[in-house]
Amino acid sequence: MKFDNRVQRYYHLFTKTDKQIVEYIQNNNFDDSFSTINSLAYAIGTSPATITRFSNKLNYDNFQDLKFNLQQEMTEKVIENSPLIQRIHKYHQDIIQQTGEFISDEKIQNFVNQIMRSRQIIYAGLGSSGLSATEFYYRMMRMGLKGNVSTDAHQMKIFASLLTTADTFVAISNSGETEELIAAAEVAHARGAYVVVITNFEGSTLTKCADLVLITTDQSRINDTRFINTQIATLFLIDIVSYVLLDDDYMHNVYQHTKKTILNE
Repeated sequence: MKFDNRVQRYYHLFTKTDKQIVEYIQNNNFDDSFSTINSLAYAIGTSPATITRFSNKLNYDNFQDLKFNLQQEMTEKVIENSPLIQRIHKYHQDIIQQTGEFISDEKIQNFVNQIMRSRQIIYAGLGSSGLSATEFYYRMMRMGLKGNVSTDAHQMKIFASLLTTADTFVAISNSGETEELIAAAEVAHARGAYVVVITNFEGSTLTKCADLVLITTDQSRINDTRFINTQIATLFLIDIVSYVLLDDDYMHNVYQHTKKTILNE
């Protein structure tokens, strides 16, 4: 897993010094300061022991493991192309690659199994996440899966209050701190529904009531205010779930049927 992804995953565990280490690494080229643990500690203004603890916190074996991986990432060559197209292409590539590191076959299969056994599924999100929730709902509906979508704060809470232990509530939020969505997810959880959270941050408030958490990459790491697509990672995840579901013969046949119905209008 790349350094920035590890930072995103374990950020909720960081101390103030850990954040200073991250800032130094992200804002400096791979130079002599990275040559030894002592030189890096000196450049940051901390101790070698702190660097070791930081490396372990990010699930590296040791500082040398951290250093080797950083060197590989920081010296990565960019393919030549038209500047604008190459820039946007790289943004998409990075987002998909980073999200791919967070996703596991086990969690995807658990999610798929839950979808298939659910009486109904509510997909909820606000703002741009609401667009992803809507896309998710329409895809599942075309496979014959019952449910609904809500992009309204009051409506999603009402939907959640009507769920049972046979149902699933899918909450989508990049930050995991959207108050209205958290409130709806808590209602769904209290009703006994299975709560799935799709978010960037594992330690966010929304994940506290989740039965299953699926992490996508934090696209705000792309330091370009003109790049405003915040849903690529979520749609990539939805693509994976859709692909696995369509491996089921019944769902595949239903999807082909609904597709044919639309095309024959």
